[in-house]
Amino acid sequence: MRFILLIIFLFALQADLIAQHNFTVSPTPDWLAPYKPDLSKTPDASEVSNGYFLLLLEEQHHAEKDAVYRHIIRQIVSEAGIQNGAEISVDYDPTYENLHFHQLIIRRNGAVINKLDPSRFRFLQKEDELSRFIYSGTFTAYYILDDVRKGDQIEYAYTLEGANPIFENKYANTFYFTSYDPIVNYYKALIAAPARDIQFKPFNHARLPTKTSWKGMQLYEWKIADVMPADEDDNAPEWYNNMPFVQASEYRSWAEIINWGAKINTPPPPGTRLQTKIAELKKQSGNNKALYLQNAMRFVQDDIRYMGIEMGEYSHRPNNPDKILDQRFGDCKDKSLLLTTLLQADGINASMAYTNTYLKAHVSDYLPSPYMFNHVIVYATLGDSSYWIDPTISYQRGSLSQHTVPDYQQALIIRTDGSNKLTTIPQVNKGRQIIKEHFTLPDAKGKKGKLTIHSVYTLRFADQQRDVFANNSMKEQQKAYLDYYKNIYGEMHTDSALKTIDDPINNQFSVIERYVLEEPWKNDSDEPGRLEIPVTAGILQEALPKTSKKKNNKSQAPLALHYPYALDYTIDMDMPIAWSLSDEPIEIRNKYYAFSFRSEVNGSHVAFHYTFETFQDNIPAHYLAQYESDRNKMDEAISFSLFWTPGDPAEMAAPADNSVNWVMVVLAVFFLTFFARIAWKYNQYSIYPVQDVPAPAELGGFLFVIGFFVFITPLGMLQGFFNGSVFSFKTWYQLGRSTNIISNTSFLQLLFIFRTVAAIFFFVYSILLIALFINRRDTFPNAMVYFMVGALLFTVIDAGILHYLYKTHWEIMELGCVVYNFVKGLIFTPYLLQSAQVKETFIMPHRSVAGKEKGY
Repeated sequence: MRFILLIIFLFALQADLIAQHNFTVSPTPDWLAPYKPDLSKTPDASEVSNGYFLLLLEEQHHAEKDAVYRHIIRQIVSEAGIQNGAEISVDYDPTYENLHFHQLIIRRNGAVINKLDPSRFRFLQKEDELSRFIYSGTFTAYYILDDVRKGDQIEYAYTLEGANPIFENKYANTFYFTSYDPIVNYYKALIAAPARDIQFKPFNHARLPTKTSWKGMQLYEWKIADVMPADEDDNAPEWYNNMPFVQASEYRSWAEIINWGAKINTPPPPGTRLQTKIAELKKQSGNNKALYLQNAMRFVQDDIRYMGIEMGEYSHRPNNPDKILDQRFGDCKDKSLLLTTLLQADGINASMAYTNTYLKAHVSDYLPSPYMFNHVIVYATLGDSSYWIDPTISYQRGSLSQHTVPDYQQALIIRTDGSNKLTTIPQVNKGRQIIKEHFTLPDAKGKKGKLTIHSVYTLRFADQQRDVFANNSMKEQQKAYLDYYKNIYGEMHTDSALKTIDDPINNQFSVIERYVLEEPWKNDSDEPGRLEIPVTAGILQEALPKTSKKKNNKSQAPLALHYPYALDYTIDMDMPIAWSLSDEPIEIRNKYYAFSFRSEVNGSHVAFHYTFETFQDNIPAHYLAQYESDRNKMDEAISFSLFWTPGDPAEMAAPADNSVNWVMVVLAVFFLTFFARIAWKYNQYSIYPVQDVPAPAELGGFLFVIGFFVFITPLGMLQGFFNGSVFSFKTWYQLGRSTNIISNTSFLQLLFIFRTVAAIFFFVYSILLIALFINRRDTFPNAMVYFMVGALLFTVIDAGILHYLYKTHWEIMELGCVVYNFVKGLIFTPYLLQSAQVKETFIMPHRSVAGKEKGY
């Protein structure tokens, strides 16, 4: 008897728990639209992952009953499917939703096995956002199937009934037409009363629904076969969505959202506790409204902790400001309403503002809907100044003029002034990170070195660092920083404790690190006796986004950029000997990002200086090829090794910056004289002698264009000649130490001589062209054509050899130079060889030839 009573009690307890979670087992609802799937179809086997696919996904929405019916059939095709597909879970909010389960069966070899046992459901609090201090009250109804086998079909159906009352029976939803698993039969329907004026907007080539009348209702249907998983790009910005979907909304304008927001965000008059706080803030600030605004902002940001209990209608309705003040916690809307109330109490114009931290400005691409926003901030105006304030951000310092807000881009200000659009949030006070790493390197392997890092963060970056150090112990930060540099430079230990300096008035935060490098010099694996040390601008490397490396990637996704982002990065190194470098400066700037690099040497002191800044939150897909080229160039400057051979006389006698390579000077003078002599001889050559030299035609028309290029060519070559440090012995010395694909530095020096001789040849040739052009010599057209062809061939061959030797890629500017020379030749050559104007202008022989024909 006691056992029977215990069983009855347990059943009653289980039934009570199920009832508390708004769970029932019930028949299939009678309002469903008819749909008959083709269950004989199968997907492409290559698309199946996780060991199962969806034979059916049926989803029907009833706007008038606030109900969603789902009917799913999983086909288990492998042992992996038994592991991955044998659990049923449904997320719902029992605050306003009821879960009705209709069916749970397994079909096996023609037999139907009923698995629907209410007592086996487990109800788990979901709370995915609890780590973000958000408690939503969401539950997961969880069912673990037993005895699942390969080849089984798992079929289940349920209805979620109920809607959040905060939306006042207005309909809005988004219908996605993709899945993580292949779907053979995909059906979605929306049933709504004819009185509802629902707008639809398709995205990414999604189909609009077919509309019919059915049982006095409007029926919107999508019948789709073979829905395949969409390719996602992890490197795309958060607002990018390439999945096909259709948005539905009963809201006609953003003004409706503003009016709805104003209704739920209007608090009662301040209570006693809140009035006391307002009086306290006024006393602290005197009659200075700017100071009152700042004090109120800091109070809400720092003294009201972030914690949201977002159950039911409080997912969107803020709590009473007095309650928030008493409990000293609230979520974004709670804190925003409290701050708005405090500011309005001192006559400061302040409003709440809805924003989307993922979609940002792209929220305006969507139909108006309250579901389009996931965050609330404050917009305040004081005099001629306006301020965007995020009350959930702590540790913001500095004056109001230095205040910053994250890159939310657009917001919907909740004020009933007739506005019907979103407002742009300007990005001001972007701030900067200034990082300087200073190395002191020993004069032998096995000796210790030192590394000191001084990092200065301003404005928003100071706010971020202040928050990081406030939420982590100094010990944790010390270890994290040490591990970061260990990964680059090997074994090391702290020389002194991590030190921070906070300047809240100027909103500047500094971090000083000091380490001892156990053995900075490592043996070079390629050359015995040579030492190397890696050099990496690690923080900069992490800031540069990586493009997708997937094979056959055809994604048209943009590439996400950290924005706002500004970095000034210097690596200083005190070397054991006088050093030399041959790095060329790099300057890259476009409307998406800017990068610069330069190296400096002063005796044994070496410095590498970098800057990087972004101008928006993404690189468009059409620019990614250029970014790849830029990234290759940046990577070569960001990460490399320095080599040193101790005891090598050549290493110990590195040339000074201003040392002259007299061998190159002598060679240059020799070849300059040699080519000048050849040019002089060519100048005396004429194509044909004439008895009477007619007067040539005057220069004019297109010849002025050719003349312009003739005159500027030697100037450009002369500038490049001297900028290339041809006569610096330091350049020659560096070539003797350069790493290249053939490991022959003598070949590099020989190639350097050849390139210098070629440059002298083309320079002398260009001077000859000027003389021929001025004197309207008959040899000019052919000479000009030969020059253009030779210059083009030399440019291509020279660049190709250098890229092969140093394993580098063609750059856009180099390719542009080749295309420029090719197009110039393509235009000039036919004109020079066929134009009547050229034939009438360039007819003069050399004066010696003309003189002989005339008998002088």
